[in-house]
Amino acid sequence: MKDRRTAIILFATAVMFAVGAYLLFSQSEDKHPVIREKVVQPAEAPPKAPDWVSGGAEVKPDYSSSDAAPKDVTPPPPEEKTAADSDGKVMEVAEDRVVTLTFMESLADFLLDRFRPKGPKGKPESLASIVALNKYYGRELDGFVVSNNDILTARKSVLDYAYNPAMLETLYSLYAEPFMVNLVDTAANREREYAVGNAKERRTLTNDEIRAMLRLNGRRIEQAADLFRALGENPAITEMAARYRRSAKAVERANVQLQDAIAAEKDMGEAGDRLKSAILQRERNKAEIISALKQVCHACSESELFYLSEWSYRRVVNGSDETLKAFTATAIILDDLASRFGEQADRLE
Repeated sequence: MKDRRTAIILFATAVMFAVGAYLLFSQSEDKHPVIREKVVQPAEAPPKAPDWVSGGAEVKPDYSSSDAAPKDVTPPPPEEKTAADSDGKVMEVAEDRVVTLTFMESLADFLLDRFRPKGPKGKPESLASIVALNKYYGRELDGFVVSNNDILTARKSVLDYAYNPAMLETLYSLYAEPFMVNLVDTAANREREYAVGNAKERRTLTNDEIRAMLRLNGRRIEQAADLFRALGENPAITEMAARYRRSAKAVERANVQLQDAIAAEKDMGEAGDRLKSAILQRERNKAEIISALKQVCHACSESELFYLSEWSYRRVVNGSDETLKAFTATAIILDDLASRFGEQADRLE
């Protein structure tokens, strides 16, 4: 089954990105203690497995669901289902009680929706990125089962549950094979609208196009691995982000002082100089962050590097002692995933 162990790590990484996104997209930082609430699967309506697992007719190979034994313990164990890999062999799919198979399906959609078989320059391209992934999952808990309707409390519950090395590894082991089966099979058999040059075409992808999609995303994953390793192994980067946040607050204070001086018709020279100095310091701190991360990923855009530094800072501030370890674990996972994506692309030749 080695050929079907290609996608193990992407899922775990996406979990980390997605749950982090909910905190990142909050309009203001939460200054209250973290509300730690147990996340449980609703008793009245357990999540339904996606069609590609339980027997959707439009996707081949056919994933036929077996009769799963009812769960009778608390917390409930993963629900076991059956699916078939591309060789027609039956494999068991256990569904986590919080991060469901629906999340895995939506992640495949994320990659395929952002793939262009033929971009403006005439070559395949992928628009998938860290920023795009955060925005994709940052507005709703797509694929997560939570017991609280308050989005802030739900976000914190998911973060507590999923964002630690042990849980990332557990999710990784649960969804590796079915995620890759779904990704490749959906690309080959399910029509969707793709940008092809200046036109739009509703169709499936060819083997060559699937191979290109895997290679393009593999390179992005490798870059992300390098960045997360730097975040996990070099706490100085987080300290740089903290300095930037302090200098940004200083700019806000200096601006208020200038506005007060204007309103009081006082001499604005001193207040104006203070604001200019604060802005220069803020920009120096920002440049320091970008310079440090550029040494890790030369091809990454400055905006994406700065975005990731802000995201990681929020995770450290609102996370636990396990956060830096989770960054490092993510880097290891991503390194392996990048090589496996390349191997899967080779097998399609």
